[in-house]
Amino acid sequence: MTLDRQAPCPSCGAPITFKFGGAQAQVCGYCRGVVARTDRGLEVNGKFAELLEIPSPLIVGAGGWWGQRRFEVIGRVQMDRADRTSAPWQEILISFSDDGANCWIAQAQGRWYATSEAPALEPLPRADALRPGGAVSLAGEAWVVQELASRRVVSGEGSLTRVPDPRIVTRYADISASGGRFGTIDYGDGRAAPVLFLGRQFDPAELRLDSGMPLEPAAATAKALDCPHCGASLPLLSQASERVICQYCGTASDIQQGALRALGPSPRPPIVPVLPIGAQGIVRGVSVTVCGFVLRSCADDGEPLRWTEYLLWGGASAGYSWLVDEGGEWSFVTPIETGDVADAGSSVLHRGVAYSLQHQVTATVDGVVGEFYWKVTVGESVEATEFKGPGGKISREQGEGEINYSLCLPLNRQELSAFGITPPQGKSMLDTAGEGFGGKSLSWWIWVVIAVLLFLVSECNDCDGGSSYGGGSGFGGK
Repeated sequence: MTLDRQAPCPSCGAPITFKFGGAQAQVCGYCRGVVARTDRGLEVNGKFAELLEIPSPLIVGAGGWWGQRRFEVIGRVQMDRADRTSAPWQEILISFSDDGANCWIAQAQGRWYATSEAPALEPLPRADALRPGGAVSLAGEAWVVQELASRRVVSGEGSLTRVPDPRIVTRYADISASGGRFGTIDYGDGRAAPVLFLGRQFDPAELRLDSGMPLEPAAATAKALDCPHCGASLPLLSQASERVICQYCGTASDIQQGALRALGPSPRPPIVPVLPIGAQGIVRGVSVTVCGFVLRSCADDGEPLRWTEYLLWGGASAGYSWLVDEGGEWSFVTPIETGDVADAGSSVLHRGVAYSLQHQVTATVDGVVGEFYWKVTVGESVEATEFKGPGGKISREQGEGEINYSLCLPLNRQELSAFGITPPQGKSMLDTAGEGFGGKSLSWWIWVVIAVLLFLVSECNDCDGGSSYGGGSGFGGK
């Protein structure tokens, strides 16, 4: 059971309550001060900004069951990358009634993670000794660095296990191991020893809230936001969108405080997506919605090779996946945990299956439309590597501070009929004939003509009438 410990806030005098014995800080609900417990009494360690609008049924005070264990939500923090290139995320602190243990819950890219502070049985590696994709040994077990970055706490509420300081930037490393295990090494600002959090990825259906609300809706909500440039109604099709590129006027916007903040025009793909934004279908038994469309390319002897990618949202359980069209050859692409891949450089091993190196290129975003779980921009690039094996491929994408793997399985073109369309036989709309990351593109002047025509069509149509594309993608660790 929780132990209430009440005291007046040193800043404003309002009553505050430390909800459990291990709480080191409490956020005052009146002045937003971060009240820390010290050997000298209570002290205010800075103040938080107002909470950002990040909806969740896991509000402070909510209770429920995780299996046979009773829990209560006692706090949360909201954080952002130190370089402010990603939308803020939040981590929820829950306390279990049976033994008073606590756990942090976070969501990233449609997946849910739970971690708890763990004792470091050996010295943790220095942050400057780590790199994305590098190995980390913890108590003789192999872990892989998935992300290495910096963050800052921007807001929070309730009771917290540590004393956050909204004025400083801290470093962290997310690590992954086989079997869905996940962890975070919190390096703080470097003045104290790093803290280790370990846990796992979990299915949100494991939690049963007293309110009866699911941790996340099974399907995307029908909520829509208005484009700040043309006023078109843009329904949010997924649950973790950060950036939206209007399919009518091409304006790029970020989602902030429940509204769209325009960033400016974004070059639109000079082709019509085969699968329109909002199309719904069933792929390999999973009900999905097309959320976004990306045109990507790499260089081949100075000439671009292009392919298209469709971002899919499959609800809370399935999360995000992709459909990729490489010169008329379609693949169904699903993310896999970094810790489930043994990467030897020239080959990888996944679930006992070996994949050998096939291609390694710099993949660049040439055009984009729809909504995405990261702040996608035209011109961004990653090092993309494909490994070929029996029945499919493993894709590795490595950018600044992060590495991700995906499983790519060939898709029967007839399976796309679930979306209400049947792609033309032979070459894709890119008129490609190559292999691997895509075939050679049309001549540049043809792309220019297509782009001009699409622009003229979009200018002649009212934004609400249809799209010119529519005819035919810690604390406990994030």
